Amino acid sequence: MNRRVFLATGLTGTVASALPQDSAPKILNQQPGMRYRPLGKTGISLSALSNGGLVSVEGVVNYAIDKGVNLIHASEPYLNGRSLATYGNVMKTRREKVYIALKDDFRNFDAMLEALHTDHVDFLMFNRHSPEAVNDPRLRETFEKYRKAGKVRWAGLTCHGQVKATTAAAINAGWFTIVMPAMNQPAFESMQEEVRLAEQKGVSVMPMKSMNGMRELDLQLAYLKKLMANTGITTVVKGFNTFEMFDAYLLAVKQPLAAIEDKALYRYAQANRSVNCMACGECQAACPERIDVPAIFRAKYYYHDQCGDTELARTTYRELGRTWSAQCVSCELCERACPNGIPIRERLETVRKVFRA
Repeated sequence: MNRRVFLATGLTGTVASALPQDSAPKILNQQPGMRYRPLGKTGISLSALSNGGLVSVEGVVNYAIDKGVNLIHASEPYLNGRSLATYGNVMKTRREKVYIALKDDFRNFDAMLEALHTDHVDFLMFNRHSPEAVNDPRLRETFEKYRKAGKVRWAGLTCHGQVKATTAAAINAGWFTIVMPAMNQPAFESMQEEVRLAEQKGVSVMPMKSMNGMRELDLQLAYLKKLMANTGITTVVKGFNTFEMFDAYLLAVKQPLAAIEDKALYRYAQANRSVNCMACGECQAACPERIDVPAIFRAKYYYHDQCGDTELARTTYRELGRTWSAQCVSCELCERACPNGIPIRERLETVRKVFRA
């Protein structure tokens, strides 16, 4: 990845000198300090920042809504159900202020509506990680069933496996309103074509796990500015654990990306390319055992280390079933396939020791 290509991941191939113009035909919970962007062709707009559920502090969630956040993302497994309970408490008095995106397994859908103190959610988020899974006709049948019952409005897709191909499949399917791919810095670099395709087709892009691997707040804020410099990005979902963190992010979405910040992002990308998995799925495709390496890394390095949700991390790891093979000691196919040169076998062994404890 050279400097010229890296810069092309921004709005125009150079650092934006001014923020792109956002239009807002209809804005829920509009506050003067927040930016908003239209949600495809729906006639509504979303706040540039959305509240995620893997970090859930009730006071901070209320504060974010006060500051203009109008979308929250919820899922029952987050924090072993505590995240959903927190959102439920907030929704007792703030439901009319926000849209709700619910990632569901469809076994307890009505119970989750009840937990959220609502009779409907705005986005039903299907959690799928391959083009074949996206094109399963049962997904649309499920969505239409709930839509006709008045329990959902729009369909969305969350994805953290084979992100390029899976996201493209959802965009081309023609019935998803929003796509939510795992999009850390190397993934964003690789997904420019998909972001442009989404914008052309009126599908909104909501990056998740965008700061995965970034510890320094200054780098996070710079990357947020780079994401928002691309008009194909509608909103960035993030969990906030302090008021100060939210305020820093809110300030950043209103600022252009400075050249010095872009250089820092470039240096970070080059120095950490062999550390940050972008969930492309090339390793899994090359693996004779089809071990889901990105999901294993997500369980350990995102859920376990970064979010501190050890229960979700262990559950995710356990549900994968096959996470290691005796062939992994001698087989190098996954590492040869990895575009970022990640030492996969070494990291798999590290993860295995953690979850065996």
